[in-house]
Amino acid sequence: MTTPMPPALTRPIPTRPLPRRPLLARRLLTSAALAAALPLMPAPALAEEVASEAATGGAVTLEPLTVTARRRAEQAGEAPVAVTVIAADRLGEAGVRDLDDAARAVPNATYSPQGGPLTIRGIGSLGMSGGVDRQPGVGLFVDDVYIARPNGYPTAFQDLDRVEVVRGAQSTLYGKNTIGGAVNLVSPVPGAEPGITATAGLGTDRRLEMQGVLDTPLGEAGAAADLAVRAMIGLTRDDGFIRDDASGNRLGRTDRKAAKLAIGGMLSDATEVMIRADLSRDRDDGGLAYAPLPLAFDHRSTHDTEGERSLDTAGLSVKLTHDFGAVVLSSVTAIRGHDLDHVLDGDFMALPYYVQAQTEEQRQVSQELRLSSPEDGRRFGWSTGLFYMREDFKAAQFYDFTTVPRADWSRSGFDQTTDTASAFGEVRVQVLPSVDVTAGLRYTREWKETTSDITSPSGNMMMGAPMRVSGAADFDDVSPEMTIRWRPVAHGVTTFARVARGFKSGGISPYPELDGSINRYDPETVTTFEIGAKTLWLDDRLAIDLTLFRNDWKDQQVVIYTSPLTRVLRNAARSTSEGAEVEARAQVADGLGLRLAYGYLNAHFDDFVDSIQGADHSGQDLPYAPEHTLALGLDLNRPVAPGVDLVAGVDYSWRSSMSFTPASDYRQGETHLVDGRIGFDTGAWAATLWARNLFDEEYLTYYYDMGGSDVGVAGRGRSLGLTLTGRW
Repeated sequence: MTTPMPPALTRPIPTRPLPRRPLLARRLLTSAALAAALPLMPAPALAEEVASEAATGGAVTLEPLTVTARRRAEQAGEAPVAVTVIAADRLGEAGVRDLDDAARAVPNATYSPQGGPLTIRGIGSLGMSGGVDRQPGVGLFVDDVYIARPNGYPTAFQDLDRVEVVRGAQSTLYGKNTIGGAVNLVSPVPGAEPGITATAGLGTDRRLEMQGVLDTPLGEAGAAADLAVRAMIGLTRDDGFIRDDASGNRLGRTDRKAAKLAIGGMLSDATEVMIRADLSRDRDDGGLAYAPLPLAFDHRSTHDTEGERSLDTAGLSVKLTHDFGAVVLSSVTAIRGHDLDHVLDGDFMALPYYVQAQTEEQRQVSQELRLSSPEDGRRFGWSTGLFYMREDFKAAQFYDFTTVPRADWSRSGFDQTTDTASAFGEVRVQVLPSVDVTAGLRYTREWKETTSDITSPSGNMMMGAPMRVSGAADFDDVSPEMTIRWRPVAHGVTTFARVARGFKSGGISPYPELDGSINRYDPETVTTFEIGAKTLWLDDRLAIDLTLFRNDWKDQQVVIYTSPLTRVLRNAARSTSEGAEVEARAQVADGLGLRLAYGYLNAHFDDFVDSIQGADHSGQDLPYAPEHTLALGLDLNRPVAPGVDLVAGVDYSWRSSMSFTPASDYRQGETHLVDGRIGFDTGAWAATLWARNLFDEEYLTYYYDMGGSDVGVAGRGRSLGLTLTGRW
C-alpha cells in the first residue's frame, strides 16, 4: 500500500529533538573503531599461514569477484567504483534471500518497503508518503533491464548468479539515470552440460520452500549454433508470524510461485543471443499488519478486515551482441509489467470502521542500443548508445466505511504515460601506464502525461471532493561523469577519484493544489564525489577497500502540507550526505573466509521547512540513514570425510539508530541481527540447518504516525529451518 491512512486522518507531526545518550555514543564510536581495525587484526596469523603454505608449496588466495557495474566484465578489485558483490554461494534460502538481506550486507544501505524502498548513503525517494507515483532514487536492474516501480521488484532472489550493489549517482552507462546508486540482479548463463538441481526446505511458521532448476544444451555437438536452456520453477509458502487478536488469523504470510526461462548462447563465432522470461505470482495479505508499537513488537495486531494481496509480475527480454571486430554492438529489448490488488484494514483496530485498498497496472517497454570498442587492453576505449522506455501506469487508492460495497468506495486515481529517451557516450584514455581517465555524458529527455481524479460513489468523500485534472510535463538534463584511476603498482592497488551527477525527473503528483489545479514538481539532482582505494595484501589473501564520499542533493522532492489536511510535492529541500566505507575479505585458510562491510554516514537536511505544519526539519537526519552500519561474515567449507564437506557460516549485521520520517519524532533503536547455517555437502547431495534472527531481535520494518499514535509492523523473529539439495 502507498499510504496507510488518508491525509484527512493524520495530524501535523511535531519536531522533537532526539535525546542524547553518551553511553550509546561511546558504544557506537568503539564499534566503529573495531570495524575499521578488524581487517588488520588477523594479519599476523595470516602471515604465518602464508609462510607455512609457501614452504610446503601450497597457495590459498581470495576468489576473484567479477562485476559488470560499468557495463563490462571486470574484476571488482580493479573497477574504479564503490560496489559490493554478493556471489551465488551466499544467495538462497539459508543466506541472502531478498533485497532486505542484500542491503544488510552493504555499507550505508537500507531497505524498507515503506521507504525508497532502497536507500544508499541516505539517498532514496519519498516512498509511501509520496502517493502511488513512487519513483525510486536507487535503480533496480534485472539482467540489464530497468524496473520502473517498486511493486515490480522481485519479491525474492531465485536462481541468481550474483547481486551487485553500486553506490553513488550513476550518470552515463545505465539505461535509466539514478541519483543514489543501482542494484544489478544477474542471472546465470545456461550451462553447456545437462543437469538438474532440486531444493526442498521446511522451517518455522510451517515454511515450505521448493525449487527445481534444469540446464541442458540444445542441438548436437559441433552444430553451427551453440545454444543452451535453463529453466527454474519455485514455490514458497508460510503461515505468517503475526497473530491477529481480532480474527485469530496469522498475518505476514507468504504464498509465492515463480518461474524463469533462459535460452542463449553463440549463434555464430561473432554473435551471441540471450532470451530471458520470468513470471511470479504472490497471493498473501501484504504484511501491513500495523498495530500500536507494544503489540507490534509482540508480533500481534487487531484488524477487523483481513488483508488480501494479489501481485503478478512478468517480463521478457532479448539481448543480442555482435562483434564486428572494430566495434561491438549490443541490443537489449524488454517488456515488463505487474498487476497489484491489495485490500487491508483502514484503521488498524478491531472495530469495523474503515477499509482501504490500492490497485496498480503497470506496463513498460524498453530498448537500449550500444556501440563500444573491443575490450582488448588498448589505450583508448569508448562506448556510446541510445535508450528509450515507455511506461503506462494506472493506479488507484480507495478508502471508505466497511459497510460500503467495494464498487462504491471513495477513490483517488492516477493515470500516467511516461516516455524517456536518452543518448550517452563515454571515452577512456590511458594517459600514463598507470593512469587512465574515463569521461562520460548522458542527455535525457522525459515526457509525462498525467490524469488524476477523485470520485466517491458512496458520497462519503473520504479522499476529498470529487475532481479531475489532467496535464503534461517534460524535462531534460545533461548528466556528466568522470573517473580517474591510478594503479601505482602492477598488481594489488587500485585508487580512484570519481564525480558524477545523477538526475531524477519531476512530474505531476497524485495530489491537487488547493485551487484544484495540477501539482507539478521539478527534477532533483545528486552530485556524487568519491575517492577510493582497493588493495590486496598477504599474497592476495586479504582485500581491503576504502571509499570516502560526499553527495549534494539539490531541489529535493518532498511532501509539503498546503493545509493541515492536504499535501503536495515540492522541490523544497536540500540535503548533504558524506561518510566513509570499508569493505574487507580475508581467506584465512583453505575453506575459511571472513567478510566485513562498515559504513559511517552523516546525512541530514540542509534546508527543509514546512510552514503549514510549523516544522523546520533543517539539520534533521535523512530518513533510513543510520549513522553506522556494520556487517560481519564467516564462511567455512572444509572436508570432514572422503567426499563430504562441512559447510557453515555466520552473518552479523548492526545498524545504529535511524528515523523513518523527516521529523525524526520516532527513531528505530540500534538493531543487531545474527543468521547462521551449518550442513554437509557431498556434491550430489547437501543438507543445511539454518537460523535467521537467531537472538530474536525486535525491530520495525514499517512505522506510521496515525493521528498522534505510533503504529508499526515488526520484523520477523527467530526462525529455523532445514534445506535439502540434490544435484544430478
